[in-house]
Amino acid sequence: MLKVAITLRLLLSRNKSYTDVNTGKDDLVNSYEKIAANSSADIRKATVTNAFSGTKKSTMVTVIVIVESMGFNMKDFGEEYDKITEKDIREFQEFIIKNKS
Repeated sequence: MLKVAITLRLLLSRNKSYTDVNTGKDDLVNSYEKIAANSSADIRKATVTNAFSGTKKSTMVTVIVIVESMGFNMKDFGEEYDKITEKDIREFQEFIIKNKS
């Protein structure tokens, strides 16, 4: 669950970085709202937010829709997912705890 959230955040960060370099590219999906609006399925922004938060399990269908809405494929997702370490997970858990208080 946390690895999925971390991976989604990394992919979204890639889009945000690309947008920063290429100003004026409004068509890039670089926010939760744009992901929901750009999805081929009827996905709510709250569902997207939950997937990125790591606090609720997302179905595989939801993950696929989010990944594809950002312009990536499951190979991109898998490559990033495989790079995540236990240290990354601990740091993300600490981040979640810190932001809850």
